[in-house]
Amino acid sequence: MGRLVNIESTKLLLRSVLMADAGVAALVGNRVWGAHFQDSDGKTVTYPMVIIDFRAGSVGPNGVYELIIMDLYAYGRKSAGFALELYQACYEALQNATLRKDGIPVAGYCVESIRPLEGWNENVRAYFVQGQYQLRLSTREI
Repeated sequence: MGRLVNIESTKLLLRSVLMADAGVAALVGNRVWGAHFQDSDGKTVTYPMVIIDFRAGSVGPNGVYELIIMDLYAYGRKSAGFALELYQACYEALQNATLRKDGIPVAGYCVESIRPLEGWNENVRAYFVQGQYQLRLSTREI
Protein backbone atom coordinates (compact mmCIF):
# COMPACT_ATOMS: atom_id res chain seq x y z
CA MET A 1 0.00 0.00 0.00
CA GLY A 2 1.22 3.48 -0.88
CA ARG A 3 1.79 6.22 1.65
CA LEU A 4 -1.24 8.32 2.47
CA VAL A 5 -1.19 11.99 1.56
CA ASN A 6 -0.17 14.26 4.42
CA ILE A 7 -3.06 16.67 5.03
CA GLU A 8 -0.84 19.42 6.45
CA SER A 9 1.36 19.25 3.33
CA THR A 10 -1.75 19.37 1.15
CA LYS A 11 -2.94 22.59 2.77
CA LEU A 12 0.57 24.02 2.45
CA LEU A 13 0.54 23.11 -1.26
CA LEU A 14 -2.81 24.82 -1.87
CA ARG A 15 -1.81 27.88 0.13
CA SER A 16 1.44 28.11 -1.86
CA VAL A 17 -0.37 27.83 -5.20
CA LEU A 18 -2.90 30.51 -4.26
CA MET A 19 -0.33 32.92 -2.83
CA ALA A 20 1.91 32.46 -5.89
CA ASP A 21 -0.93 33.61 -8.15
CA ALA A 22 -0.61 37.33 -8.88
CA GLY A 23 -4.39 37.87 -9.03
CA VAL A 24 -5.04 36.26 -5.65
CA ALA A 25 -2.01 37.88 -4.00
CA ALA A 26 -3.06 41.32 -5.23
CA LEU A 27 -6.41 40.93 -3.48
CA VAL A 28 -5.46 39.20 -0.20
CA GLY A 29 -1.67 39.34 0.16
CA ASN A 30 -0.75 36.36 2.30
CA ARG A 31 -4.15 35.91 3.96
CA VAL A 32 -4.87 32.37 2.75
CA TRP A 33 -5.65 30.16 5.74
CA GLY A 34 -6.20 26.43 6.28
CA ALA A 35 -9.05 26.83 8.77
CA HIS A 36 -11.69 29.26 9.99
CA PHE A 37 -10.82 31.49 12.92
CA GLN A 38 -12.47 30.71 16.23
CA ASP A 39 -12.62 34.37 17.24
CA SER A 40 -13.77 35.92 13.99
CA ASP A 41 -14.34 39.35 15.51
CA GLY A 42 -10.90 39.46 17.07
CA LYS A 43 -8.91 42.58 16.32
CA THR A 44 -6.15 40.50 14.72
CA VAL A 45 -8.40 39.15 11.93
CA THR A 46 -7.88 41.12 8.72
CA TYR A 47 -10.06 40.98 5.63
CA PRO A 48 -10.16 40.09 2.79
CA MET A 49 -9.07 36.47 3.16
CA VAL A 50 -9.38 32.99 1.70
CA ILE A 51 -10.12 29.89 3.78
CA ILE A 52 -9.46 26.37 2.51
CA ASP A 53 -11.48 23.81 4.46
CA PHE A 54 -11.27 20.06 3.86
CA ARG A 55 -14.55 18.12 4.23
CA ALA A 56 -13.82 14.47 3.56
CA GLY A 57 -12.26 12.23 0.99
CA SER A 58 -11.45 8.73 -0.10
CA VAL A 59 -8.40 6.62 -0.83
CA GLY A 60 -7.98 4.91 -4.18
CA PRO A 61 -6.86 1.33 -4.81
CA ASN A 62 -3.67 0.42 -2.95
CA GLY A 63 -3.55 3.91 -1.42
CA VAL A 64 -1.89 5.29 -4.56
CA TYR A 65 -4.06 8.41 -4.77
CA GLU A 66 -6.60 10.24 -2.68
CA LEU A 67 -9.64 12.31 -3.42
CA ILE A 68 -10.19 15.21 -1.03
CA ILE A 69 -13.30 17.39 -1.05
CA MET A 70 -12.46 20.99 -0.23
CA ASP A 71 -14.59 24.06 0.41
CA LEU A 72 -12.99 27.33 -0.57
CA TYR A 73 -14.33 30.49 1.07
CA ALA A 74 -13.53 33.98 -0.19
CA TYR A 75 -14.34 36.64 2.42
CA GLY A 76 -14.42 40.40 1.97
CA ARG A 77 -16.00 43.34 3.73
CA LYS A 78 -16.04 45.80 0.80
CA SER A 79 -18.94 44.30 -1.16
CA ALA A 80 -20.47 41.11 -2.49
CA GLY A 81 -18.87 41.97 -5.83
CA PHE A 82 -15.42 42.06 -4.24
CA ALA A 83 -15.96 38.63 -2.65
CA LEU A 84 -16.96 37.31 -6.10
CA GLU A 85 -13.86 38.88 -7.66
CA LEU A 86 -11.68 37.19 -5.03
CA TYR A 87 -13.38 33.83 -5.56
CA GLN A 88 -12.91 34.17 -9.33
CA ALA A 89 -9.20 34.82 -8.87
CA CYS A 90 -8.93 31.68 -6.74
CA TYR A 91 -10.95 29.73 -9.29
CA GLU A 92 -8.61 30.79 -12.09
CA ALA A 93 -5.58 29.77 -10.02
CA LEU A 94 -6.98 26.33 -9.12
CA GLN A 95 -9.37 25.14 -11.84
CA ASN A 96 -7.82 22.19 -13.71
CA ALA A 97 -4.48 23.23 -12.28
CA THR A 98 -1.53 20.94 -11.73
CA LEU A 99 -0.72 21.29 -8.05
CA ARG A 100 3.01 20.85 -7.52
CA LYS A 101 5.62 22.90 -5.69
CA ASP A 102 9.28 22.18 -5.00
CA GLY A 103 9.84 20.95 -1.46
CA ILE A 104 6.25 19.78 -0.87
CA PRO A 105 5.78 15.97 -0.96
CA VAL A 106 2.24 16.10 -2.41
CA ALA A 107 1.11 16.68 -5.99
CA GLY A 108 -2.11 16.41 -7.98
CA TYR A 109 -4.80 18.47 -9.61
CA CYS A 110 -7.93 20.40 -8.69
CA VAL A 111 -11.41 20.77 -10.23
CA GLU A 112 -14.36 22.85 -9.03
CA SER A 113 -17.26 20.45 -8.40
CA ILE A 114 -19.99 22.76 -7.04
CA ARG A 115 -20.43 26.32 -8.30
CA PRO A 116 -20.24 28.97 -5.61
CA LEU A 117 -22.82 30.06 -3.09
CA GLU A 118 -22.65 33.70 -2.08
CA GLY A 119 -24.03 35.68 0.81
CA TRP A 120 -23.48 37.70 3.97
CA ASN A 121 -22.11 36.08 7.14
CA GLU A 122 -23.47 38.01 10.10
CA ASN A 123 -21.11 36.27 12.54
CA VAL A 124 -18.01 37.71 10.86
CA ARG A 125 -19.81 40.67 9.29
CA ALA A 126 -18.39 39.96 5.85
CA TYR A 127 -19.55 38.91 2.41
CA PHE A 128 -18.55 35.41 1.38
CA VAL A 129 -18.44 33.19 -1.66
CA GLN A 130 -18.12 29.45 -1.05
CA GLY A 131 -17.32 26.88 -3.74
CA GLN A 132 -16.43 23.21 -3.57
CA TYR A 133 -13.46 21.51 -5.23
CA GLN A 134 -12.23 17.98 -5.71
CA LEU A 135 -8.51 17.41 -5.25
CA ARG A 136 -6.92 14.27 -6.69
CA LEU A 137 -3.58 13.87 -4.92
CA SER A 138 -0.68 11.54 -4.42
CA THR A 139 2.54 11.59 -2.44
CA ARG A 140 5.77 12.18 -4.32
CA GLU A 141 9.46 11.99 -3.60
CA ILE A 142 11.24 15.30 -3.07
